[in-house]
Amino acid sequence: MHLARKPVTLSNGMKIAKGQTVVINLRSMHQSVKYQGEDPAEFRPWRFLGKAKAATKAATDFLPFGIGRHVCPGRFLAVQILKTVGALMVSRYSKIEMIDPSHEKRALLSRIGDHCPSGLIFTSRSALTEKEA
Repeated sequence: MHLARKPVTLSNGMKIAKGQTVVINLRSMHQSVKYQGEDPAEFRPWRFLGKAKAATKAATDFLPFGIGRHVCPGRFLAVQILKTVGALMVSRYSKIEMIDPSHEKRALLSRIGDHCPSGLIFTSRSALTEKEA
């Protein structure tokens, strides 16, 4: 959410008055077939593999980091932390599944911070090797 400090007229002619709160509908962009490819609501982790798009690139197809001169300077650190957490999860767990898979679509379409009624089950890689030994 942003508060307009002065009156603004956007390129499409829409006017935003001083003091008005503006909320950008990120979901419409992040669920758009134009920007995200076919089936944007489905979890496909390899969707952008092989495409020339850096995760830290500030563009109109992913706005949480902002754009233009107000782009988040911490986006490089944020992406590095996500990569590190992902690598740790892959190296430590052989399987991560939802307790109730019927909530999968709701969890994938929820906003960050929204409650998801199903928990996760983590299967440790070390537990598997101990059973095999």
